[in-house]
Amino acid sequence: MELSTTQMSERQRNYRQVYRERIATWYNGWLHVAVIYTIGLMAMYLYVAHIHVLRWWELLTVPVVFLLCNMFEWWIHRYVMHRPLRFRGARAIYTRHTLMHHQFFTDTEMRFADSLDWRVTFFPPYALIVFILMSVPAALLVGWLFTANMGWLLMCTTTSIYLIYEFMHFC
Repeated sequence: MELSTTQMSERQRNYRQVYRERIATWYNGWLHVAVIYTIGLMAMYLYVAHIHVLRWWELLTVPVVFLLCNMFEWWIHRYVMHRPLRFRGARAIYTRHTLMHHQFFTDTEMRFADSLDWRVTFFPPYALIVFILMSVPAALLVGWLFTANMGWLLMCTTTSIYLIYEFMHFC
């Protein structure tokens, strides 16, 4: 299935067709999104359950971490997602983001046709787990240097940023 009214190039149309043909028959876009948000919301529940007697100034963690996450997102886009690096993990991120995502979606056609296109729209569910694990050392450090609540708020914020990032790709 393809969008009927579109300005996409023939190259993009062909890429989208080939990409769709390679999607496994068992893939379900709704399940993909449900798994991501189930993991994220369960993690958020766990974090919030550990926050006790929250003081107003501990909430300052949220805007600070929000800003730092956005700076990290810019950095990873600029220096990893849009540059082929030799490191295997970084190369995989580049391939998925630039060579797949940015060929499937371009400035002339950013829409998806149906839920099968979510395979290239959203990160794989394990990426959220990796992102959560990447946040743990910073949360432990903040919890140790300041308060446990601030560490949990850091985890809440980084996970929320990830879920918002995925939602914005859906929009």
